[in-house]
Amino acid sequence: MCLEEKYNSDAWIRIRRLPYLVAMAMEGAGRSGIAGSASERLAMARGLADGLNTFPDNPLIQAIVPEAANENQQLADTSAQHDEIMDCLTDLGIRDHSGLLSHIFKLIPIVLSDLKAHETPETIKEYRTWILGLAEKIANAGKEGSVWGFGGEWFSEKERDFFRMLFKALMD
Repeated sequence: MCLEEKYNSDAWIRIRRLPYLVAMAMEGAGRSGIAGSASERLAMARGLADGLNTFPDNPLIQAIVPEAANENQQLADTSAQHDEIMDCLTDLGIRDHSGLLSHIFKLIPIVLSDLKAHETPETIKEYRTWILGLAEKIANAGKEGSVWGFGGEWFSEKERDFFRMLFKALMD
């Protein structure tokens, strides 16, 4: 059975967007500056694409991540998806990081329920692992609190707080 037959369109949108929302939330958890934010955006594209190779038999991940001919195309596709989701968040009245976090933590149990109804435990475990790995990769991509690249930390306290909450929500 293909994914389109398993899920209604709302469920599939939630499942497909959750990794992007998590990536966006981790990106906005601290202040990385221009260079750090660019590094985090690139880490998002790479982290999403890594799922294709890390979980080649996972139908969800394979369907979520757009196949691209090269890294530049992958980054462009990921950025387009990011921008589409930002527009949807704006339409929902979500305008700040706090609102995004609230939305994500309301969405996670719904997504997990949708998945439990249609997927194997292994597929769900890999989806969860992929999302957590994506968040961690982004957190480690840019320093928070640095000035002109000096000082700061790679995985800031705010990022660690978000990661702990995310881990608990996904793995409980």
